Amino acid sequence: MRGRRTRAVGALVATLAISLAGCSLLGEDAPSPSGSTSATASSGSPEGDLVETFAQPAEGRDWVVLVEDPQDSDRVADDLRQAGLALTSVNRGIGMVTLRSTDDDVRTTAEGVDGVVHAASDQSVGWSPEEEPTPSAEDTSPATGTLQPPPPPEGGDPFDGWLWGMSEINAAQARSVTAGDPDVRVGVIDTGVDSSHPDLVDRVDGERSRSFVTDMPGLDGACERDGCIDPVGSDDNGHGTHVAGTIAASANGIGVQGVAPQVGIVDLRAGQDSGYFFLGPVANAITAGAEQELDVVNMSFYVDPWLYSCPGGAPEDSPAQAAAQDVTIELMHRALDLAHEQGVTLVTAAGNNSRDLADPGIDNTSPNFGDTTHERTLDEDCRLLPLDGPHVVGVSSVDEDLTRSGFSNYTSDPASDDVAIAAPGGAGPESGLPILSTASRDLLLTRGDVDDEGRVTVSGSQEGIVRSCPEGIGETEADPDGQCGLYTWLMGTSMAAPHVSGTAALVISENGGTMAPDEVVQTLRRTARDHECPSLGSDADGGGTSAVCTGPPERNGFFGDGILDAAAAVR
Repeated sequence: MRGRRTRAVGALVATLAISLAGCSLLGEDAPSPSGSTSATASSGSPEGDLVETFAQPAEGRDWVVLVEDPQDSDRVADDLRQAGLALTSVNRGIGMVTLRSTDDDVRTTAEGVDGVVHAASDQSVGWSPEEEPTPSAEDTSPATGTLQPPPPPEGGDPFDGWLWGMSEINAAQARSVTAGDPDVRVGVIDTGVDSSHPDLVDRVDGERSRSFVTDMPGLDGACERDGCIDPVGSDDNGHGTHVAGTIAASANGIGVQGVAPQVGIVDLRAGQDSGYFFLGPVANAITAGAEQELDVVNMSFYVDPWLYSCPGGAPEDSPAQAAAQDVTIELMHRALDLAHEQGVTLVTAAGNNSRDLADPGIDNTSPNFGDTTHERTLDEDCRLLPLDGPHVVGVSSVDEDLTRSGFSNYTSDPASDDVAIAAPGGAGPESGLPILSTASRDLLLTRGDVDDEGRVTVSGSQEGIVRSCPEGIGETEADPDGQCGLYTWLMGTSMAAPHVSGTAALVISENGGTMAPDEVVQTLRRTARDHECPSLGSDADGGGTSAVCTGPPERNGFFGDGILDAAAAVR
């Protein structure tokens, strides 16, 4: 979850010195790309599905229409078409229609249709983002050596010795009970998953996977594919691939093992390449997960452009901005309720703002897309979504010392349940390593961290990129066919949440492959290891911040019900 932007980690060859770089995850929105077509159209959305998608116009602002009664979605969609509006999706499960239009009077037109509650856009008229250049590596020559990992635990994959987080949650002991049932599936709602990665190729269920996004050139950079389509099975940001690896990287003698290396992954692509997550794609992805009755869904993001959505808006927000937040709150609640009803265990990151979730105070980061950012006064009704939505397990982050990661959100009101459980998410050099997991080859090629032959470059090595190959391919030999796995270090509550999602998948696997979400959550929380608050005045408060931990070891504001214990959860 970004800080919300998830920090990418650079690891120097000799010392693994850590540097933080901003990467926006939870999410935001941008002007429509020229010549774009629907990403979901490429993956198929037959009529009658809860979520149906259509080719997108090349120009215009994106709008979300809230339908009062979801059963009226098709009729409202037809009326909107009759009014001359070009639809991009219809979500029959929660009553949402999305569209793209160059007209300035869309709100008036849409809200004039019977059954429409609100029509909202998170982009004001005339707003456009500044296009950011794609970063390039300084030295793209092949590296002559790579970092050497510690020995892996017995039965582990080559880089498992680096996976301190797996050790802290007793993942190996849990996998000795069950490595997961292939019929148990975890939806990864994120920036995509590189399904060609050798640690993920056997884990990603391509038939169930769907994409709900297209590139926005002004925000995401130049389109990588014709029509700006963001298809399933690819990840031009890297965040989703990293999350998927922590959940379910295969035990195959290459790279790393995930928490649950035999469960399935469903790629529900809802994040832009830039790392922003907008309401329409997110709500569609959650609904798709509900329709498929996935067992678990991981959500390491927040819904852009509002860090907090406030009912009726914050006092400083305009009426249009307030209406947009009301739409976000209503549709996210509908989507999360639907998923829970369909048996989906919902896991999300608590956020990387080092913020007291019970007393958020002032938001000076929103809106982060589509209009001018301004200072906003928050109250107890304002919501960080999906974290503050119904039925969601909020995960805070701990470092190698099992102290709160300095970036991790927390709460001064443990009874609020904003933080349900804690899991490894990494920290800076003063507190040990970040989290190592699978990396997207396309992203590393674009950045110059690997060359066209699949070798880690000097710049890639300086950023901590490591490669693991099957027998027959040497450490620095060419790998044009992508048989070697590539891996990178990230930190954030985004990295903590998938440890919990993978463990939830193990719990479900060990209980016959079906289990009610409330039972799964109860098991995770009951078996978490109690962890007491740090002493006042110590450095164990998350890196010397002003955060104060409240509550007993059994439940407190830093660690919730305790630190995740996968082995205890599957016993």
